[in-house]
Amino acid sequence: MKEEMRLFVSSSLVIFLLIIGSSKSSDDELSLTGSEAEIVKQLTDPRHYNQLSRPNPREITTVYVHIHVYSLGSIDAQNLRFTAQILLRYRWKDPRLQQENFLQFEGGLKGKIWSPHVYIVNEQESKVMGTSGKDVIYSIQPDGTVVYLARMKVTLQCIMNLQKFPFDSQQCPLIMESWSYNASQLRLLWEDDSPVTVDSHLQLPEYSLEDVIINNSTAQYWWQKTTNMNQHLNVYYGKAAGNFSTLSVHFALQRQYGFYIMDYYVPSVLIVVVSWVTFWLDANSTPGRTVLGTSTLLTFITLSRNIGSSLPKVSYIKSSEIWFIGCTGFIFSSLAEFAFVNIIWRRKKNVDLKKVTSRHILQSTLTPQLYHKNLNLNHSKSSPSISSIDSQYGSSLDTRDSQSRLTLRLDSINPDPFPSRGLRDELVTVTLPVPNLHGPPETKSLFTMTPQEIASWIDRRSRLAFPIAFIIFNCFYWVWSLVLY
Repeated sequence: MKEEMRLFVSSSLVIFLLIIGSSKSSDDELSLTGSEAEIVKQLTDPRHYNQLSRPNPREITTVYVHIHVYSLGSIDAQNLRFTAQILLRYRWKDPRLQQENFLQFEGGLKGKIWSPHVYIVNEQESKVMGTSGKDVIYSIQPDGTVVYLARMKVTLQCIMNLQKFPFDSQQCPLIMESWSYNASQLRLLWEDDSPVTVDSHLQLPEYSLEDVIINNSTAQYWWQKTTNMNQHLNVYYGKAAGNFSTLSVHFALQRQYGFYIMDYYVPSVLIVVVSWVTFWLDANSTPGRTVLGTSTLLTFITLSRNIGSSLPKVSYIKSSEIWFIGCTGFIFSSLAEFAFVNIIWRRKKNVDLKKVTSRHILQSTLTPQLYHKNLNLNHSKSSPSISSIDSQYGSSLDTRDSQSRLTLRLDSINPDPFPSRGLRDELVTVTLPVPNLHGPPETKSLFTMTPQEIASWIDRRSRLAFPIAFIIFNCFYWVWSLVLY
Protein backbone atom coordinates (compact mmCIF):
# COMPACT_ATOMS: atom_id res chain seq x y z
CA MET A 1 0.00 0.00 0.00
CA LYS A 2 2.82 2.37 0.84
CA GLU A 3 4.59 1.57 -2.40
CA GLU A 4 1.43 2.31 -4.40
CA MET A 5 0.99 5.66 -2.64
CA ARG A 6 4.66 6.55 -3.29
CA LEU A 7 4.30 5.66 -6.97
CA PHE A 8 1.13 7.77 -7.26
CA VAL A 9 2.76 10.85 -5.68
CA SER A 10 5.86 10.63 -7.86
CA SER A 11 3.84 10.24 -11.07
CA SER A 12 1.60 13.16 -10.11
CA LEU A 13 4.67 15.35 -9.52
CA VAL A 14 6.13 14.47 -12.91
CA ILE A 15 2.85 15.27 -14.66
CA PHE A 16 2.64 18.61 -12.81
CA LEU A 17 6.17 19.59 -13.85
CA LEU A 18 5.47 18.66 -17.45
CA ILE A 19 2.35 20.82 -17.47
CA ILE A 20 4.28 23.82 -16.06
CA GLY A 21 7.11 23.35 -18.56
CA SER A 22 4.75 23.13 -21.52
CA SER A 23 2.87 26.25 -20.44
CA LYS A 24 6.16 28.18 -19.99
CA SER A 25 7.44 27.11 -23.39
CA SER A 26 4.16 28.15 -24.98
CA ASP A 27 4.51 31.58 -23.31
CA ASP A 28 8.02 31.97 -24.71
CA GLU A 29 6.90 30.84 -28.12
CA LEU A 30 5.84 34.28 -29.42
CA SER A 31 3.06 34.77 -26.84
CA LEU A 32 0.59 34.11 -29.64
CA THR A 33 -2.72 32.40 -29.90
CA GLY A 34 -3.53 29.52 -32.11
CA SER A 35 -3.70 30.72 -35.70
CA GLU A 36 -1.01 33.44 -35.42
CA ALA A 37 1.47 31.09 -33.84
CA GLU A 38 0.72 28.51 -36.49
CA ILE A 39 1.24 31.07 -39.29
CA VAL A 40 4.58 32.19 -37.88
CA LYS A 41 5.65 28.61 -37.40
CA GLN A 42 4.89 27.87 -41.02
CA LEU A 43 6.61 31.04 -42.28
CA THR A 44 9.78 30.42 -40.29
CA ASP A 45 10.01 26.71 -40.98
CA PRO A 46 13.77 26.00 -41.29
CA ARG A 47 13.09 23.81 -44.32
CA HIS A 48 12.32 26.85 -46.49
CA TYR A 49 13.42 29.86 -44.36
CA ASN A 50 16.96 30.66 -43.20
CA GLN A 51 17.01 33.46 -40.64
CA LEU A 52 20.76 33.96 -41.16
CA SER A 53 20.51 34.94 -44.83
CA ARG A 54 19.25 38.21 -46.26
CA PRO A 55 15.82 38.32 -47.95
CA ASN A 56 17.38 38.35 -51.40
CA PRO A 57 21.12 37.61 -51.46
CA ARG A 58 21.36 38.74 -55.10
CA GLU A 59 20.12 42.27 -54.42
CA ILE A 60 20.90 45.07 -51.97
CA THR A 61 18.62 44.94 -48.98
CA THR A 62 17.27 48.41 -48.16
CA VAL A 63 16.38 49.25 -44.58
CA TYR A 64 14.40 52.43 -43.93
CA VAL A 65 14.93 54.10 -40.57
CA HIS A 66 12.79 56.46 -38.53
CA ILE A 67 13.60 57.95 -35.11
CA HIS A 68 11.21 59.66 -32.73
CA VAL A 69 12.88 61.56 -29.89
CA TYR A 70 10.95 61.50 -26.64
CA SER A 71 13.48 63.44 -24.57
CA LEU A 72 17.07 64.61 -24.45
CA GLY A 73 18.63 64.32 -21.03
CA SER A 74 21.22 66.54 -19.41
CA ILE A 75 24.28 67.37 -21.47
CA ASP A 76 27.31 66.21 -19.50
CA ALA A 77 30.04 68.58 -20.73
CA GLN A 78 32.67 67.22 -18.35
CA ASN A 79 32.35 63.67 -19.70
CA LEU A 80 31.37 64.78 -23.23
CA ARG A 81 28.14 62.80 -23.45
CA PHE A 82 24.37 63.15 -23.46
CA THR A 83 21.39 60.83 -23.00
CA ALA A 84 18.29 60.41 -25.13
CA GLN A 85 15.09 58.38 -25.05
CA ILE A 86 14.09 57.41 -28.56
CA LEU A 87 11.70 55.20 -30.49
CA LEU A 88 13.70 53.40 -33.16
CA ARG A 89 11.93 51.95 -36.20
CA TYR A 90 13.39 49.79 -38.98
CA ARG A 91 11.45 48.79 -42.06
CA TRP A 92 12.53 46.30 -44.70
CA LYS A 93 10.89 43.85 -47.09
CA ASP A 94 11.30 40.09 -46.86
CA PRO A 95 9.35 38.31 -49.67
CA ARG A 96 9.73 35.02 -47.83
CA LEU A 97 7.25 36.26 -45.18
CA GLN A 98 4.37 37.06 -47.55
CA GLN A 99 0.97 35.88 -46.29
CA GLU A 100 -2.63 37.05 -46.15
CA ASN A 101 -2.84 38.54 -42.65
CA PHE A 102 -1.34 41.46 -40.73
CA LEU A 103 0.66 40.06 -37.85
CA GLN A 104 2.06 41.89 -34.82
CA PHE A 105 4.13 40.44 -32.00
CA GLU A 106 5.85 41.79 -28.92
CA GLY A 107 9.44 40.64 -29.24
CA GLY A 108 8.67 37.05 -30.04
CA LEU A 109 10.21 37.02 -33.51
CA LYS A 110 13.74 37.85 -32.44
CA GLY A 111 16.03 35.09 -33.61
CA LYS A 112 13.33 33.53 -35.76
CA ILE A 113 13.40 35.89 -38.76
CA TRP A 114 16.23 37.80 -40.41
CA SER A 115 16.89 41.25 -38.92
CA PRO A 116 19.48 43.87 -39.91
CA HIS A 117 22.34 44.22 -37.47
CA VAL A 118 22.60 47.97 -37.06
CA TYR A 119 24.66 49.50 -34.26
CA ILE A 120 25.10 53.04 -32.91
CA VAL A 121 28.66 54.18 -33.55
CA ASN A 122 28.98 56.76 -30.76
CA GLU A 123 27.07 54.71 -28.21
CA GLN A 124 28.45 54.48 -24.68
CA GLU A 125 25.50 52.68 -23.11
CA SER A 126 22.06 51.62 -24.29
CA LYS A 127 19.15 49.51 -23.18
CA VAL A 128 15.67 48.62 -24.38
CA MET A 129 13.17 50.15 -22.00
CA GLY A 130 10.13 48.48 -20.52
CA THR A 131 8.47 47.68 -17.20
CA SER A 132 6.96 44.22 -17.38
CA GLY A 133 8.83 43.35 -20.57
CA LYS A 134 10.98 44.80 -23.29
CA ASP A 135 9.25 47.47 -25.38
CA VAL A 136 9.88 45.75 -28.71
CA ILE A 137 7.29 45.13 -31.45
CA TYR A 138 7.56 43.19 -34.70
CA SER A 139 4.88 43.50 -37.33
CA ILE A 140 4.57 41.64 -40.65
CA GLN A 141 2.41 43.00 -43.44
CA PRO A 142 0.82 40.79 -46.10
CA ASP A 143 3.39 41.80 -48.75
CA GLY A 144 6.27 40.71 -46.50
CA THR A 145 7.19 44.15 -45.16
CA VAL A 146 8.64 43.83 -41.67
CA VAL A 147 8.56 46.72 -39.18
CA TYR A 148 10.69 46.64 -36.06
CA LEU A 149 9.95 49.05 -33.19
CA ALA A 150 12.01 49.47 -30.00
CA ARG A 151 11.88 52.09 -27.25
CA MET A 152 15.45 52.72 -26.09
CA LYS A 153 17.49 54.84 -23.73
CA VAL A 154 20.93 55.59 -25.11
CA THR A 155 23.96 57.42 -23.74
CA LEU A 156 25.93 58.92 -26.63
CA GLN A 157 29.32 60.54 -26.94
CA CYS A 158 29.30 64.20 -27.98
CA ILE A 159 32.59 65.92 -28.77
CA MET A 160 32.16 69.56 -27.74
CA ASN A 161 34.00 72.74 -28.64
CA LEU A 162 33.93 74.99 -25.57
CA GLN A 163 35.98 77.92 -26.86
CA LYS A 164 32.91 80.17 -26.78
CA PHE A 165 31.56 78.92 -23.42
CA PRO A 166 29.07 79.95 -22.07
CA PHE A 167 27.84 81.36 -25.38
CA ASP A 168 28.56 78.15 -27.28
CA SER A 169 26.42 75.95 -29.48
CA GLN A 170 26.97 72.22 -29.89
CA GLN A 171 26.03 69.55 -32.40
CA CYS A 172 25.57 66.21 -30.71
CA PRO A 173 25.23 63.28 -33.13
CA LEU A 174 23.53 59.91 -33.19
CA ILE A 175 25.29 57.78 -35.82
CA MET A 176 23.97 54.40 -36.99
CA GLU A 177 25.86 51.99 -39.17
CA SER A 178 25.54 48.49 -40.56
CA TRP A 179 27.66 46.05 -38.58
CA SER A 180 28.06 42.89 -40.66
CA TYR A 181 26.85 43.84 -44.15
CA ASN A 182 28.76 46.27 -46.35
CA ALA A 183 27.21 48.81 -48.73
CA SER A 184 26.92 46.27 -51.55
CA GLN A 185 24.72 44.06 -49.36
CA LEU A 186 22.73 46.39 -47.10
CA ARG A 187 21.79 50.04 -47.51
CA LEU A 188 20.41 52.29 -44.78
CA LEU A 189 18.07 55.10 -45.80
CA TRP A 190 15.97 57.60 -43.90
CA GLU A 191 12.22 57.41 -44.30
CA ASP A 192 10.98 59.86 -46.92
CA ASP A 193 8.24 61.23 -44.69
CA SER A 194 9.58 62.79 -41.45
CA PRO A 195 12.68 60.68 -40.87
CA VAL A 196 13.29 62.24 -37.45
CA THR A 197 10.55 63.66 -35.25
CA VAL A 198 10.85 65.34 -31.88
CA ASP A 199 8.31 65.38 -29.09
CA SER A 200 6.52 68.73 -28.96
CA HIS A 201 6.95 68.94 -25.18
CA LEU A 202 10.71 68.35 -25.24
CA GLN A 203 12.59 70.74 -22.94
CA LEU A 204 16.22 70.95 -21.88
CA PRO A 205 17.40 72.61 -18.64
CA GLU A 206 20.43 74.41 -20.12
CA TYR A 207 20.10 74.14 -23.91
CA SER A 208 17.50 74.79 -26.55
CA LEU A 209 17.11 72.51 -29.56
CA GLU A 210 17.63 74.76 -32.58
CA ASP A 211 17.65 72.24 -35.42
CA VAL A 212 17.84 68.56 -36.35
CA ILE A 213 20.24 67.75 -39.19
CA ILE A 214 20.11 64.36 -40.94
CA ASN A 215 22.62 62.85 -43.32
CA ASN A 216 23.28 59.71 -45.37
CA SER A 217 26.88 58.67 -45.88
CA THR A 218 29.24 55.76 -46.35
CA ALA A 219 32.00 54.79 -43.93
CA GLN A 220 35.19 53.21 -45.25
CA TYR A 221 37.12 50.59 -43.31
CA TRP A 222 40.40 48.91 -44.18
CA TRP A 223 42.28 46.00 -42.76
CA GLN A 224 44.61 46.89 -39.92
CA LYS A 225 47.39 44.35 -39.93
CA THR A 226 49.72 43.74 -37.00
CA THR A 227 52.18 40.97 -36.26
CA ASN A 228 52.17 39.04 -33.01
CA MET A 229 55.87 38.54 -32.32
CA ASN A 230 55.29 35.77 -29.78
CA GLN A 231 53.28 33.47 -32.05
CA HIS A 232 54.62 34.81 -35.37
CA LEU A 233 51.10 35.10 -36.76
CA ASN A 234 49.35 37.87 -38.63
CA VAL A 235 46.43 39.13 -36.54
CA TYR A 236 43.73 41.37 -37.96
CA TYR A 237 41.80 43.84 -35.85
CA GLY A 238 38.71 45.83 -36.73
CA LYS A 239 35.61 45.04 -38.71
CA ALA A 240 35.58 43.73 -42.26
CA ALA A 241 37.12 45.96 -44.88
CA GLY A 242 34.89 47.86 -47.28
CA ASN A 243 32.24 50.56 -47.40
CA PHE A 244 29.39 50.50 -44.91
CA SER A 245 26.15 52.44 -45.08
CA THR A 246 25.77 55.08 -42.38
CA LEU A 247 22.97 57.32 -41.13
CA SER A 248 23.49 60.25 -38.81
CA VAL A 249 21.32 62.79 -37.07
CA HIS A 250 22.85 65.85 -35.40
CA PHE A 251 21.00 67.75 -32.69
CA ALA A 252 21.96 71.43 -32.92
CA LEU A 253 21.89 72.73 -29.34
CA GLN A 254 22.27 76.36 -28.25
CA ARG A 255 23.32 76.98 -24.65
CA GLN A 256 21.02 79.27 -22.67
CA TYR A 257 23.44 81.67 -20.98
CA GLY A 258 20.95 83.53 -18.79
CA PHE A 259 22.05 81.53 -15.75
CA TYR A 260 25.69 82.49 -16.29
CA ILE A 261 24.82 86.17 -16.76
CA MET A 262 23.07 86.30 -13.39
CA ASP A 263 25.31 83.89 -11.52
CA TYR A 264 28.75 84.85 -12.86
CA TYR A 265 28.99 87.96 -15.03
CA VAL A 266 26.85 90.35 -12.97
CA PRO A 267 28.53 89.40 -9.64
CA SER A 268 31.97 89.69 -11.23
CA VAL A 269 31.18 93.22 -12.49
CA LEU A 270 30.06 94.20 -8.99
CA ILE A 271 33.27 92.77 -7.50
CA VAL A 272 35.39 94.79 -9.92
CA VAL A 273 33.43 97.96 -9.08
CA VAL A 274 33.87 97.32 -5.35
CA SER A 275 37.64 97.09 -5.85
CA TRP A 276 37.58 100.73 -7.06
CA VAL A 277 36.38 101.97 -3.65
CA THR A 278 40.05 101.97 -2.65
CA PHE A 279 40.61 105.09 -4.80
CA TRP A 280 38.47 107.12 -2.39
CA LEU A 281 40.57 106.15 0.65
CA ASP A 282 43.73 107.93 1.74
CA ALA A 283 46.95 106.62 0.29
CA ASN A 284 48.27 105.96 3.81
CA SER A 285 45.22 103.84 4.79
CA THR A 286 47.23 100.66 4.41
CA PRO A 287 45.04 98.17 6.35
CA GLY A 288 41.76 99.22 4.74
CA ARG A 289 42.98 99.35 1.16
CA THR A 290 44.96 96.10 1.49
CA VAL A 291 42.02 94.16 2.93
CA LEU A 292 39.65 95.54 0.30
CA GLY A 293 41.95 94.65 -2.60
CA THR A 294 42.84 91.12 -1.48
CA SER A 295 39.28 90.20 -0.44
CA THR A 296 37.81 91.23 -3.79
CA LEU A 297 40.51 89.31 -5.66
CA LEU A 298 39.98 86.11 -3.65
CA THR A 299 36.20 86.38 -3.92
CA PHE A 300 36.36 86.67 -7.68
CA ILE A 301 38.73 83.70 -8.00
CA THR A 302 36.37 81.56 -5.90
CA LEU A 303 33.39 82.62 -8.03
CA SER A 304 35.20 81.71 -11.26
CA ARG A 305 36.30 78.34 -9.93
CA ASN A 306 32.69 77.33 -9.25
CA ILE A 307 31.76 78.09 -12.86
CA GLY A 308 34.61 76.08 -14.36
CA SER A 309 34.24 73.03 -12.11
CA SER A 310 31.65 71.42 -14.42
CA LEU A 311 33.80 71.69 -17.56
CA PRO A 312 36.50 69.38 -18.88
CA LYS A 313 40.15 70.41 -18.72
CA VAL A 314 40.97 71.61 -22.22
CA SER A 315 44.13 73.18 -23.63
CA TYR A 316 42.51 76.12 -25.43
CA ILE A 317 41.26 79.35 -23.88
CA LYS A 318 37.52 79.68 -23.36
CA SER A 319 35.50 82.88 -23.56
CA SER A 320 34.81 82.72 -19.83
CA GLU A 321 38.55 82.54 -19.16
CA ILE A 322 39.16 85.71 -21.18
CA TRP A 323 36.61 87.43 -18.93
CA PHE A 324 38.35 85.97 -15.90
CA ILE A 325 41.76 87.27 -17.04
CA GLY A 326 40.36 90.74 -17.76
CA CYS A 327 38.52 91.13 -14.44
CA THR A 328 41.45 89.72 -12.49
CA GLY A 329 43.71 92.25 -14.22
CA PHE A 330 41.48 95.16 -13.19
CA ILE A 331 41.24 94.01 -9.56
CA PHE A 332 44.97 93.37 -9.34
CA SER A 333 45.70 96.75 -10.99
CA SER A 334 43.69 98.56 -8.33
CA LEU A 335 45.73 96.76 -5.68
CA ALA A 336 48.97 97.65 -7.48
CA GLU A 337 47.83 101.29 -7.76
CA PHE A 338 47.49 101.44 -3.98
CA ALA A 339 51.02 100.12 -3.52
CA PHE A 340 52.32 102.74 -5.95
CA VAL A 341 50.59 105.76 -4.35
CA ASN A 342 51.53 104.52 -0.88
CA ILE A 343 55.21 104.56 -1.84
CA ILE A 344 54.86 108.11 -3.20
CA TRP A 345 52.96 109.22 -0.09
CA ARG A 346 55.86 108.21 2.15
CA ARG A 347 58.43 110.27 0.25
CA LYS A 348 59.69 113.39 2.04
CA LYS A 349 61.18 115.50 -0.76
CA ASN A 350 59.00 117.80 -2.81
CA VAL A 351 58.92 117.41 -6.56
CA ASP A 352 59.81 120.29 -8.91
CA LEU A 353 57.76 120.42 -12.09
CA LYS A 354 58.17 122.40 -15.27
CA LYS A 355 54.42 122.14 -15.93
CA VAL A 356 51.53 120.68 -13.95
CA THR A 357 50.48 118.11 -16.56
CA SER A 358 49.95 114.36 -16.43
CA ARG A 359 53.09 113.69 -18.43
CA HIS A 360 55.36 115.77 -16.21
CA ILE A 361 53.83 114.47 -12.98
CA LEU A 362 54.17 110.84 -14.04
CA GLN A 363 57.70 111.33 -15.33
CA SER A 364 58.81 113.05 -12.13
CA THR A 365 57.18 110.26 -10.09
CA LEU A 366 58.32 107.21 -12.03
CA THR A 367 61.84 108.41 -12.95
CA PRO A 368 62.64 111.38 -10.69
CA GLN A 369 66.41 111.41 -11.31
CA LEU A 370 66.09 111.28 -15.09
CA TYR A 371 63.39 113.94 -15.02
CA HIS A 372 65.49 116.37 -12.96
CA LYS A 373 68.50 115.73 -15.19
CA ASN A 374 66.48 116.64 -18.27
CA LEU A 375 65.07 119.69 -16.47
CA ASN A 376 68.58 121.01 -15.66
CA LEU A 377 69.71 120.32 -19.20
CA ASN A 378 66.86 122.38 -20.62
CA HIS A 379 67.77 125.31 -18.37
CA SER A 380 71.41 125.18 -19.39
CA LYS A 381 70.48 125.18 -23.09
CA SER A 382 68.30 128.26 -22.67
CA SER A 383 71.13 130.34 -21.00
CA PRO A 384 73.87 132.09 -23.13
CA SER A 385 77.48 131.09 -22.54
CA ILE A 386 80.75 133.05 -22.50
CA SER A 387 81.87 131.60 -25.79
CA SER A 388 78.66 132.57 -27.57
CA ILE A 389 78.82 136.14 -26.34
CA ASP A 390 82.51 136.43 -27.14
CA SER A 391 82.00 135.09 -30.67
CA GLN A 392 79.24 137.62 -31.22
CA TYR A 393 81.11 140.71 -30.01
CA GLY A 394 84.68 139.71 -30.73
CA SER A 395 87.22 141.46 -28.42
CA SER A 396 84.59 143.81 -27.07
CA LEU A 397 84.31 141.74 -23.86
CA ASP A 398 86.53 143.47 -21.30
CA THR A 399 85.61 142.76 -17.75
CA ARG A 400 83.14 140.84 -15.62
CA ASP A 401 82.44 141.72 -12.04
CA SER A 402 81.12 139.68 -9.19
CA GLN A 403 77.54 140.56 -10.09
CA SER A 404 77.73 138.66 -13.38
CA ARG A 405 77.73 141.76 -15.52
CA LEU A 406 79.67 142.43 -18.73
CA THR A 407 81.40 145.69 -19.68
CA LEU A 408 81.42 146.36 -23.41
CA ARG A 409 82.86 149.16 -25.52
CA LEU A 410 80.15 150.98 -27.31
CA ASP A 411 82.21 151.71 -30.41
CA SER A 412 82.68 148.00 -31.00
CA ILE A 413 79.01 147.39 -30.64
CA ASN A 414 77.85 150.25 -32.80
CA PRO A 415 80.69 152.17 -34.55
CA ASP A 416 79.96 155.81 -35.29
CA PRO A 417 78.92 156.23 -38.93
CA PHE A 418 79.94 159.87 -38.81
CA PRO A 419 83.67 160.02 -38.20
CA SER A 420 83.67 163.79 -38.83
CA ARG A 421 82.14 164.33 -35.42
CA GLY A 422 85.41 163.35 -33.76
CA LEU A 423 83.80 160.94 -31.43
CA ARG A 424 85.44 157.84 -32.79
CA ASP A 425 88.10 157.72 -30.09
CA GLU A 426 85.69 158.34 -27.23
CA LEU A 427 85.03 155.27 -25.10
CA VAL A 428 81.57 154.61 -23.67
CA THR A 429 81.01 151.56 -21.41
CA VAL A 430 77.69 149.75 -20.92
CA THR A 431 77.08 147.14 -18.20
CA LEU A 432 74.69 144.27 -19.13
CA PRO A 433 73.41 141.53 -16.78
CA VAL A 434 74.11 137.96 -17.90
CA PRO A 435 73.41 134.62 -16.26
CA ASN A 436 75.91 132.82 -14.08
CA LEU A 437 78.48 131.49 -16.53
CA HIS A 438 80.85 129.90 -14.03
CA GLY A 439 79.38 126.93 -12.17
CA PRO A 440 76.05 125.10 -12.59
CA PRO A 441 73.07 127.06 -13.87
CA GLU A 442 70.31 127.89 -11.47
CA THR A 443 67.26 125.59 -11.80
CA LYS A 444 64.56 127.62 -10.27
CA SER A 445 61.22 125.76 -11.05
CA LEU A 446 57.89 127.36 -11.59
CA PHE A 447 55.80 124.68 -9.80
CA THR A 448 56.35 122.42 -6.79
CA MET A 449 54.14 119.56 -5.54
CA THR A 450 54.38 117.56 -2.34
CA PRO A 451 54.37 113.73 -2.49
CA GLN A 452 50.99 113.69 -0.77
CA GLU A 453 49.54 115.95 -3.44
CA ILE A 454 50.90 113.70 -6.18
CA ALA A 455 49.46 110.58 -4.51
CA SER A 456 46.04 112.22 -4.22
CA TRP A 457 46.27 113.39 -7.83
CA ILE A 458 46.91 109.79 -9.03
CA ASP A 459 43.93 108.50 -7.01
CA ARG A 460 41.66 111.14 -8.53
CA ARG A 461 42.75 110.19 -12.05
CA SER A 462 42.27 106.47 -11.28
CA ARG A 463 38.66 107.08 -10.28
CA LEU A 464 38.00 107.99 -13.89
CA ALA A 465 40.58 105.94 -15.81
CA PHE A 466 39.65 102.53 -14.37
CA PRO A 467 35.89 102.72 -15.14
CA ILE A 468 36.57 103.99 -18.67
CA ALA A 469 39.05 101.18 -19.33
CA PHE A 470 36.62 98.58 -17.95
CA ILE A 471 33.79 99.88 -20.17
CA ILE A 472 36.05 99.64 -23.23
CA PHE A 473 37.01 96.08 -22.24
CA ASN A 474 33.31 95.15 -21.93
CA CYS A 475 32.51 96.58 -25.35
CA PHE A 476 35.23 94.54 -27.01
CA TYR A 477 34.39 91.37 -25.03
CA TRP A 478 30.63 91.32 -25.63
CA VAL A 479 30.89 92.27 -29.29
CA TRP A 480 33.48 89.53 -29.82
CA SER A 481 31.55 86.89 -27.85
CA LEU A 482 28.04 87.51 -29.18
CA VAL A 483 28.57 89.00 -32.64
CA LEU A 484 31.97 88.48 -34.23
CA TYR A 485 33.05 85.02 -32.99
